[in-house]
Amino acid sequence: MNSIRLSEWREMPEIRFEAKKETIDVLDGYCSATGKCRTAFINDLLENGAKAKLYEDTIVCRVAGINPTTSEGGRK
Repeated sequence: MNSIRLSEWREMPEIRFEAKKETIDVLDGYCSATGKCRTAFINDLLENGAKAKLYEDTIVCRVAGINPTTSEGGRK
């Protein structure tokens, strides 16, 4: 897993959310057993999930024949 450098840490927004106790227990158990940092592990999970979602959405846009990054001139 990637470790977070201090310079990156300062650029990262803080996210607070609620999660099921059982879910956090599993994550804490995994981190305890492997010696990994919970914050870094959750960041990796979120980053990998975001990359997978971006890939999925990119494929959908290609199949649909649209480009979501182009500007819409008439949009308000």
